Amino acid sequence: MKVVGLITEYNPFHNGHKFHLEKSKKLSGASHTIAVMSGNFLQRGEPALLDKWERAKIAIKEGVDLVIELPIVFSCNSAEFFAYGSLRLLNSLNIVDYICFGSEHGKIKELDIVSEILTNEPLEFKNSLKAWLDKGFTFPIARQRALNEYLDKDFADTRILNSPNNILAVEYLKALKLLKSRISPLTFKRFKADYNSTEIKGEICSATAIRNLLMKDWKDLNILKTVVPRNSYEIIKNAIEEGKGPVFAKDLEQIIFYKLRSIPINDLKNIHDINEGLENRLKRGSMISTTYSDLIEFLKTKRYTRTRLQRIIIKTIIGITKGDIAASLKKKEPEYIRVLGFTDKGADLLKRIKNSTSIPIITNLKRYTPQGELGKRMVELDTMGTDIYALLYKNSNLATGGLDYIKGPFIKK
Repeated sequence: MKVVGLITEYNPFHNGHKFHLEKSKKLSGASHTIAVMSGNFLQRGEPALLDKWERAKIAIKEGVDLVIELPIVFSCNSAEFFAYGSLRLLNSLNIVDYICFGSEHGKIKELDIVSEILTNEPLEFKNSLKAWLDKGFTFPIARQRALNEYLDKDFADTRILNSPNNILAVEYLKALKLLKSRISPLTFKRFKADYNSTEIKGEICSATAIRNLLMKDWKDLNILKTVVPRNSYEIIKNAIEEGKGPVFAKDLEQIIFYKLRSIPINDLKNIHDINEGLENRLKRGSMISTTYSDLIEFLKTKRYTRTRLQRIIIKTIIGITKGDIAASLKKKEPEYIRVLGFTDKGADLLKRIKNSTSIPIITNLKRYTPQGELGKRMVELDTMGTDIYALLYKNSNLATGGLDYIKGPFIKK
């Protein structure tokens, strides 16, 4: 048995994801697949289009053998923490042979060279990075410019960190090094649709394009038939008809303003990634803005990009503090393995995982007893995320709390 791991959001699962799944199995020669998937809030600081159970169901029906949830402290965080949390989870299973990911660059050797520099941070690179940050550039831009200065002119592509999937690829490779993992990385070159493409053309398009389409008109779904697999289309259609979606960031608007206007300034200051007096700007922005988009525009600076601000706002409404992140990063292993779906082959994987690790495997949250304060806190944050997300369902009859304790994994026989 060979196992390949995938790090995913499936927001939603489209033909590009299907290609990724099949390409990963082919490149690795794997017989079994495990997807680490973000829960209800995602890396860009947005709620998922559909909840984690619907998205896991699609993944399982489209050929993934086992879907496990990435805890919210990592799923709604920077590329560095997102990648580290995902790889830590896959590594802790002790059965994964490969991780496979798409990248704009498509060459693992050169991506690994960059990851080595960012992991070890040679003095010349560190000095250059500090100089660019001191000039007021955002961290991603400062890091790219420092990397350009550090790398030899002969290096094939000094713009590697200009592309989102390259950035994630480098962070995956960094995480493997930090974890001293035996998992072998594989990559392939992404094609056709750009990550941020907003148009639907042909059979492959970005998830961004699909979400933009649904934001404009989610009642006519026929165009989706050309860009998502059949199972994905049917589940998306049924979920929307049931009032489970689609969910967008603007649906959080009133919750965001309530939280920002009511939270004490000292509590706001303690939220992860709020620094340099941003708590005061957040407070003022919440008082003078009346829409989510206006709030983001007011808050944006060179140092605080839209995506970073969106993540900070999500962390604020859920209550993810600096201490939560610090405590999570101290542990070399996750507190638990939360299962969202599996096939018969996935059941075989779960048996192997149970024999290879002492980390609790959760298929029924009612039966899980946290082993310590951190485990208790992680469950608290994950369930808080679900309880807030449930308020965004179009069908208000579905907006009950405690869904994490009611819903179990999707099982495909």
